[in-house]
Amino acid sequence: MAKVTEQDVIAFLNDKITSLNVELKKTQAALEAFTTGPAPVAERPAISDNQISAKSKRGRKSSVKKEVKTLEAPAEFDKNGKLDGKVAYILASNGPLFNTDIIEKLKELEPEKDPDKLTKAVMVKLSALHKAGKIKGEKEGRKFKYQI
Repeated sequence: MAKVTEQDVIAFLNDKITSLNVELKKTQAALEAFTTGPAPVAERPAISDNQISAKSKRGRKSSVKKEVKTLEAPAEFDKNGKLDGKVAYILASNGPLFNTDIIEKLKELEPEKDPDKLTKAVMVKLSALHKAGKIKGEKEGRKFKYQI
């Protein structure tokens, strides 16, 4: 464990005071905006590049959309392939299906697999593929009907 010196503590506390003062000024400006109307542009506190980059690093995903490749279906069913490929094959060969239909088709093609594990894996995979935009899902009632 690293030793923390008194100078380190003083430097940390000074940085903390500075950041809290900046936050206090922002809060006061917001309060004034609500009570007296918007402040003129010259009076508004400027946001530095460091503050902008700090905000973007707080775990939020950027709003820039990436181009998503659609899921390509293999020509034949591969028992040793990834679940993505298996789902894509079933959707390509059968058209739009509900998750329960996809699970049933997979159980027919792979009867040796544990049905509970297969069901959970397919449900998670379908949700992830839909969220990523690799497959389309149209809500019908309480279920999604998936298609490539």
